[in-house]
Amino acid sequence: MIGRLRAASSLVLVIGVFLLTLAAPASGQQPERGTTLEEFVLNVAHLWGNGDVPALLELLPADNFVVLDTGSGIEKTDERHAAAALRALFANGESLDVRPIRIAVASTAPLRGFGELSWTFRARGSRSQQSRSVFVAAAMEEDAWRITELRLMPFSAGSP
Repeated sequence: MIGRLRAASSLVLVIGVFLLTLAAPASGQQPERGTTLEEFVLNVAHLWGNGDVPALLELLPADNFVVLDTGSGIEKTDERHAAAALRALFANGESLDVRPIRIAVASTAPLRGFGELSWTFRARGSRSQQSRSVFVAAAMEEDAWRITELRLMPFSAGSP
């Protein structure tokens, strides 16, 4: 019985994310002002899954700096260095699935939040799949959410 409920809940979540992904802005399009944190994180998941580096960079704050960790250490970097790191990351693999698994508002003044994405991918030419967690921190800037941190992390024991 519990297994059926878990399967049904997973199916509802997958269908919901699929439908929201269809409604996500096309690659390279800025999300509308006033979007919710949930909509923003879904858009980031969509862009991440497509490896759309230019569109992800459009979501950086006005100062074009982001805290970034793609597996080689945490650093505050500018747009140019973030672009190079993300291109290298996406060039080595093929995204199979990206979905939000956690979204939360962290503070209201200033408005900040975060999302955790489940990213399933495989190295180019490989059959074996790998999964990682992608932490996305965001802050509201002039009525639009902006990416302030992107961190690639291993899954914790409690994550799928």
